[in-house]
Amino acid sequence: MYKWMLCWRYLRHRYIALASVISVMLGVATMIVVNSVMAGFSEKMRDRLHGVLADVIVESYDLDGFWNHQEVMARINEIAGEDVEAMAPTMETFGLAKWTVNGHPFTRQVQIIGVQPTERAKTGDFAEFLYADADAANAKTPGERVNMPASFEITEKVKRNRPAGRFLNEEKGPDDPFDTLIRAQIDEEVADHGAIIGFAVGHLHHEGKDVAVAPPGTKIGLVFPASGAKPAPGYDDFTVVGYFKSGMSEYDSTHVYVPLERLQAMRLLGDGKSKGAVNQIQVKAKAGVDLDELARKVQLGLEGLRPMFFKVSTWEQKQGPLLAAVAVEQSILNILLFFIIAVAGFGILAIFSMIVVEKTRDIGILKALGASTSGVRQIFLGYGLALGIVGSGVGMIGGLLFVWKINEIEDWLSKVTHRKVFDDAIYYFDKIPTLVEPFTVMWIVGGALIIAVVASIWPAHRASKLRPVQALRFE
Repeated sequence: MYKWMLCWRYLRHRYIALASVISVMLGVATMIVVNSVMAGFSEKMRDRLHGVLADVIVESYDLDGFWNHQEVMARINEIAGEDVEAMAPTMETFGLAKWTVNGHPFTRQVQIIGVQPTERAKTGDFAEFLYADADAANAKTPGERVNMPASFEITEKVKRNRPAGRFLNEEKGPDDPFDTLIRAQIDEEVADHGAIIGFAVGHLHHEGKDVAVAPPGTKIGLVFPASGAKPAPGYDDFTVVGYFKSGMSEYDSTHVYVPLERLQAMRLLGDGKSKGAVNQIQVKAKAGVDLDELARKVQLGLEGLRPMFFKVSTWEQKQGPLLAAVAVEQSILNILLFFIIAVAGFGILAIFSMIVVEKTRDIGILKALGASTSGVRQIFLGYGLALGIVGSGVGMIGGLLFVWKINEIEDWLSKVTHRKVFDDAIYYFDKIPTLVEPFTVMWIVGGALIIAVVASIWPAHRASKLRPVQALRFE
């Protein structure tokens, strides 16, 4: 009983130990906050990467692709039809986008992707990332962003978003001669085929706002490599009908989606109708299917169809370097932050060593009154455990509260510093994403407790070895 009474008394009145408590508290709180934010970023990034890519991607090493994609899809169904929910053929190639902004030409390097939008929407979250500006959609309030269907249709709303559209008068009706002339001009300016461009392709972030430089209705020209023994540039005009915003700048700043059949025809790889080449097949697996095993089966099956031509990978394998980089960064950051708690452990070691020297007489009296060697040792071990419990407990509560209110704290810091602490233009998240993992919190708190106890072992052993006569010799 006396051991716990002394531990509690030392904890209440030895204010020098407060430094160790604060060190443990700050270390635990920092690790919880950093791990929660990193886990939130990682989870959000994985969700959006998976939304852009299908579960399994079958692609050809040849950029011109393969013409028999119906046969390839049939082989996939034959191999793993019970595991496959949907498939969509796509054509992907690099290119340039060029359009005019207020009379000035604007050029961007882009990744051009030909898709059948309804089929592509079945294999991922493609449709969830599409939206149109209020001026080109049925919005209730000015500036509102509304979702758009997975379609390249050039609607009347999009046509009216052309510069000449502001001269149309809805009250006079379509039979008005002036309106008829304006509509004819708009139809002449609008390209026959629609395109969905990445949000960052069609917008510039300026003074905290996203400014549209390619609003819906803009005619953009795309340049891309055409097929042939001597590749020549292909060119076609498209009309922007909406935006693709996944939240990943790598995709939002490069992706341009166009009708698959049109891209095939312009690359001299199709007839513009149903027959044409593709270089990718997006495969969506059924829930619970092992994606690695599915990719392996498909790879082996397609080798028999055409050896060394197809590359089959899961969405995680496709983005392996990026996901691995995030995991390595999180591990290194954890190691560095854990040094904070290790420093607190050395502080506990130094403080306990001082207490042993200061309390030599008291230790001698305790042992003279019958306190055992293990009892004295347990006093200091219990004191170290108490410091660890208080420090890690307060740090855990503080860290979780910080994570809970992190966006409010970010807003307050932004106002105080007069600069955006978390710039959504860089990260493409409206709020700081967080994810508290109970197991991670447990090992952080447990690690702090272990360090506190281990740091008190040597001073506790030293105190327990003192003999009463030696301790009281100079008293």
